[in-house]
Formats: sequence, structure tokens, C-alpha cells
Amino acid sequence: MKFAFATSVLLTLSLTGCGSSGSSSSGTTSDMCNELSSETFSCATMLQDITGVAQQAVGTVKTSLVQLDTDIASYCTVLDAASLKTAQDQWATTMVAVQKMEVMQFDAIDTARDNFYNWPSNDTCKVDLQIASGPIDDFTKVATGRRGLNSVEYILFEEDTLASCSTLYSSVTDWMALNDLAARKKARCDYAKIVTADLVNRATALETALSTLDLATKFESLQLAANSISDALFYVDKQTKDAKLKAALPQASDGEFKETSLESQFAHISKDHLKNNLLGARAIFTANDQTGFEDYLIAAGQESIATDMLAALDAALANLEAIEGDLFTAVENADNVSTCINTTDYVSDDDDIVKICALQLSVKTFTDLLKEDFVMVLKFTKPAAADGDND
Repeated sequence: MKFAFATSVLLTLSLTGCGSSGSSSSGTTSDMCNELSSETFSCATMLQDITGVAQQAVGTVKTSLVQLDTDIASYCTVLDAASLKTAQDQWATTMVAVQKMEVMQFDAIDTARDNFYNWPSNDTCKVDLQIASGPIDDFTKVATGRRGLNSVEYILFEEDTLASCSTLYSSVTDWMALNDLAARKKARCDYAKIVTADLVNRATALETALSTLDLATKFESLQLAANSISDALFYVDKQTKDAKLKAALPQASDGEFKETSLESQFAHISKDHLKNNLLGARAIFTANDQTGFEDYLIAAGQESIATDMLAALDAALANLEAIEGDLFTAVENADNVSTCINTTDYVSDDDDIVKICALQLSVKTFTDLLKEDFVMVLKFTKPAAADGDND
């Protein structure tokens, strides 16, 4: 292997320095990221370049939200099929940027995340309840589960309130009795417009907060600053892989397919969400072909790990592209548990469900490298939620 001697020494040092399994705020004692800086790698530049990627993502989110706000306002005016389709398409476009930002939850993005998108904590029944409750004096005090892009998806892609909600809350039942379908659609659209107006304001504030971000000055060391970004990448492990994919698939012979566990229950574009999570991770890992974690690994004498991680991401993305339909339909119609739990790979002619079952292993290849080789070699600690996870 290339850099064999450096690799041997580094791995030995890493094993003694990476025993901590707490959060990034408490583990690292040395500043390895700064110590490895040279003519070919700068830790400070890496932090700046990755921050730049996040800033660009937030800027795209803001631009998309401004357009979504405009399109929903147009839909609320006419409530016709064409304007609804325009708003739906713009919601999906906005989610492309948001799903990439999901993997960038460090600093202000971490703090603001639930205000933009709070899956799986969203509550459609409470959205119905909020709409039925009438005017809102201070929208910023509305619980996150009742707003954000989750609620907008529900309103745009579900024509009317869910029947289960009207049986849970008498105020929703009364509201539905007093308002015909047209009136309910108008009220729901008006609520979506309030949500998007709020999101534009929040995106503007987040963009401003990130515009002057200098991670190097916010932590005791450059290593700790880099570790905070590493923590964000673990979204791919706990959310993309586990919550968004594995939860919907059987993991043992007594398991079952659960389409209701998939993300995007109304728009049915969970495949796109997975894709953009992985693209977001790639953007952070490479800093969009600037100085990223890929370069940090190379500076540490571990180019092979960088190559393997990028290859794993690309393989998972190719796996996703091979799936022809939407995940919801494939999982909903699946019935062969044995085939799924024994699937390790796929070919182009396989049914979508086989490709989906293979996908969890494709993503796992990347997350295993992330949880093991990546954090060990770069002396990063893992987020507490990932500690002891051996799947």
C-alpha cells in the first residue's frame, strides 16, 4: 500500500488517540489537523472551503424558498391544477437543496435545522389542528412539527385533511363541517403561504449568520472545528441509512416491509431525498473539489481510504439511479422478505425492490468507512448517537 510506513505509524497513534466516544466538544486533545498542514494541505483552508460549501447550500435553499413562496401565493389566488403543479414542482426543487443541507448540520445550520425541515418529528394531524384553530398571532411560537417544509408537502400533495385527524380532534371535525372542500383548500393553502413566508425569513437569517462564519476561531483547535463537521456527516449513518431506508425494510426473517416508515409520505420522492443526502455528503467530503476531508486523509497518508469512501458514495448513487420507480410503491407492493434480507447486490434487470434492498448495503459501505477508518485515522470522535453502533 502507498505510504505504508506512515500508515503504520499513524494507525498506531490513532488507536491510542481515538478511544473517546463522546461528542466532538470533549474528545480531541491534540491539533492533528493543524499539525499536518503543509505546502500541499491547509487545515484552515479546508475549514473555509467546507464552510463555503455550506454557505452555498444555504443560499440555494433561500433562493428556492423565495420562489416557492411566490408559487404558493399564485396557487392560493387561483387554486387550479396548473398552479398547484408549479408549486409542487418548486417544493421538490427546494427539497433538493434542503436534503443536501441536512448533511451539513454544523454551527448555525444545526441550530436552525428543525425550523426548516423536521422529519420525522412532523405531525400532519397537528397541522390540521393548527389550520382549524384560525388566525395565528405569532407564528414563530408555533411548534416545529406544525410548520416547516413537511407541512407544506402535506398541504400541496394531500388534497384534503387526513380522515384520522378529524376523529382525533373535535375542532377539526367542526371545522370540516363548516367549510366545504374549496374553503378547506383555500385555508390550507393560506397556511402554507404563512409557512413559506416564515421560511424565507429564517433562510435569510441563516444566510447572514453563516456569511461571517470562521470555524477556526470558534473552537480551541482546528481539529475540534473539523470534528464538528465530521459529526454532521454522521447524518448519513443514523438518518439516511437507518431511519430513511433500513426502517422500511425487513432486517430478519420475521421482519416486514413498512412503506409508512419512508420519508416523503405524500410527494413520494424519498429516492430523491436519499440521493441528495449522499450528494451533500460528497460535497462536504470533497469541498466541491476544493480542500476537503479527502485532502485531509491524503495528508494523513491515507489516500486509499479517501478513494474507498468516494467509491462507496458513487456506488450508492449508482444504485439509486438504477431504481426506476419511487420507493413508496416498490416497498408497498413488496412481499418477499427472504429475498430482501439475503440481497447483497443487484443487476440492472432486477425489480426495484431488490435494488432498494441492495441499497442499504451500498450506503453501509460508506458509513462503515466513516465510523471506523475515517474517524480513527483522523482522530475524530464520533457523535454520541453513533457510539456502540455496530450494524
